[in-house]
Order: sequence, then structure tokens, then C-alpha cells
Amino acid sequence: MKPDLTLPGAALISTCIIAGGILIGAQTFAVVVPFAPYIMVALAVLVVLGAAMLVLSCRGRDTSPSR
Repeated sequence: MKPDLTLPGAALISTCIIAGGILIGAQTFAVVVPFAPYIMVALAVLVVLGAAMLVLSCRGRDTSPSR
């Protein structure tokens, strides 16, 4: 039996999106964030990883991730 990764995948995606929004908002107001481009790339990789977790956890149950 595979573990259900739906909740951790969704939490990872939402956390990374919120953190990215905060980072973009800080840069909008000219706050200097060191290593901002690298942080954004790392957040994008984590979003893709979370999406893969969602898709792979739903694949075994024959359900759509959008439901």
C-alpha cells in the first residue's frame, strides 16, 4: 500500500506559493533580499515536487487531482 501524499503535496505547494509571493512583494518595495533568484528557483522546484506528489498519490486511486 502506498502512503497518501495528497496533504503533504498540497501543503508544500501552498507554502511555496505564499513564500514566493512574500519574496516578490518584498522586492516590489525595494527590500534587498540576498540570494533572491536562487530562492525563487528553489521554491519553483519545490512546487514541481509537490505537484508530482499530488499526481502520483492520485494515480493509484484512479481519481483526478482536481477533485
